[in-house]
Amino acid sequence: MRDDIRFFIDRGVGSRIVPDGLRAAGWAVVTMDERYGVQHSQAVDDPDWIADASRRGEVLITKDRNVAKRPFEAEAIADAQARVLVIASANITGGESLDHLLANEARIELAADQPRPWVLGVYAKRLGPIRLNLYR
Repeated sequence: MRDDIRFFIDRGVGSRIVPDGLRAAGWAVVTMDERYGVQHSQAVDDPDWIADASRRGEVLITKDRNVAKRPFEAEAIADAQARVLVIASANITGGESLDHLLANEARIELAADQPRPWVLGVYAKRLGPIRLNLYR
């Protein structure tokens, strides 16, 4: 992974399998638990961590597909000009999530340079756009 791209991992993705695997592959990663602490991370609202991670220039990784559909989160993504990767199936294992991300590494690098905001679903062998539910 390019060293100019950093990632923030939402608590729903987990704090060991995916982050450890991405780090082993050379990705710069911070988890929600690492940034906010295990106890406090449970209380951080989605719009707050979306804005915070985006201000830091990080690409967000989540398993919460509804982050683009719920108005408060969608607005936060738009306002923060966020870049969001959504593991397309919430029912896959950490190992499978890791495999999907690593299989799309080159596509993710290309996407990172695209105009913001964007939300992309991460599938086994592709990325796909997810529309933001904005009431503007």
